[in-house]
Amino acid sequence: MEIERIFFFLIFFSILLLIQYLVYRTFRKFILRSRLKPLTVNLLTRVPFIIFLIPYFLFIITKFDYSRLPDWSNKFIIIPFFVFQGAVIFIGLYLLAGKIIKLPFLFIRFIVNRFNFLKEKYKKIRTKKVVVVFDKSRRNFLTAASAGVAGYAFIGAGLGAMTKDEFVLEEKKVRINNLPDEMKGLIIALISDVHSGPFMDYGLMKHYADVINDMNPDLIFIPGDITNSRKNESQVFAGAFRDLKAKYGIFGTMGNHDYFSDANYISDVLNNESPIKVLRNDFSHIKINGKDLIIAGTEDTKDSGNGSNHIIVDYINSTVNKSKEYLKTNSLPLNVPKLLLVHKPYMFDQIADVDFDMMFSGHTHGGQVVIFKYADLNISFAATVNKYISGLYNNNGKYLYVSRGLGTVGLPIRLNCPPEITKITLI
Repeated sequence: MEIERIFFFLIFFSILLLIQYLVYRTFRKFILRSRLKPLTVNLLTRVPFIIFLIPYFLFIITKFDYSRLPDWSNKFIIIPFFVFQGAVIFIGLYLLAGKIIKLPFLFIRFIVNRFNFLKEKYKKIRTKKVVVVFDKSRRNFLTAASAGVAGYAFIGAGLGAMTKDEFVLEEKKVRINNLPDEMKGLIIALISDVHSGPFMDYGLMKHYADVINDMNPDLIFIPGDITNSRKNESQVFAGAFRDLKAKYGIFGTMGNHDYFSDANYISDVLNNESPIKVLRNDFSHIKINGKDLIIAGTEDTKDSGNGSNHIIVDYINSTVNKSKEYLKTNSLPLNVPKLLLVHKPYMFDQIADVDFDMMFSGHTHGGQVVIFKYADLNISFAATVNKYISGLYNNNGKYLYVSRGLGTVGLPIRLNCPPEITKITLI
């Protein structure tokens, strides 16, 4: 497993460095057109990239444990580093897309250059006044577009870093088919993907806990990614959410990040040091105003996933079936409402025949960095992976709510995708 991890990071950093080199070369070519002195060109191009590569070595030395760095480093090293990296990655992908689009034209030019008569004709066409004017306009447009993209990338990354913790309180009303009248108006507070760690400290989590308590919820659900990558992050989380309150209970599950270190340790900390009951392929039977309710939660897998996962599907099936056996054994109605906590939302279509009423998930961060969003249109990396990104979904009377989460992963940046605390009222 350690070899696989090393191999993954080697590939990841190789791709990252190639993207950075592409941006560096393009930027340097642009600066060279201005005919500045070589020293000035080097200062403008090489120095920024060298400066923002140095933190990589610092992070590797500390094994990405930012808690080992002084407090001031967050403001003056970590955040600027990630803003620069985020912007460069975005610009690099834009440049890479442009090069891919140009490939067919480069291939045609290559063929033309193989034949002298075609080559001569091509030269004559290129020297025509109308073509020269068009070519100049095209270059000016591409230069302006690239400058615009670069500006958008750096401004967006900067704003994304500064506003990454400014949450939105989302409110939804969901009509559950077999919900008893005695349960109508039940309030569920949902948070997900807190990622306790370098970019989610105790004070911020404590603030979120206070906001949730002010909602006076009946139930609180936390479907996974309690920690970012280290098991001791769970103790900070447990301390911050120790005073969390809900009338009928607080329930959580593990997310894929919780398996990066020690899911058993994290689960034990939550169960013993916080009011959260962790459901690991298990369920709870509670009574509300004399009526029965099943709350089930499943394990997750370490991978990020991008679609159906037969392991998680099996977890869901076995957990729901276990709850039905319990109802049957205790002579309780089998059609009592069943609420399901599953970290990843991707299996929603594959479990259409499973007996549950509503599923609560996270994992996607709503895209975290969303290039463009309007209504249901979401242009982000998450949108290329699966259709379940954020918000409420309905599949023949079964509901899924996907939280955008509170924390960040990878880059500590959110763009067009604020973190959320969700208030869901069952009606």
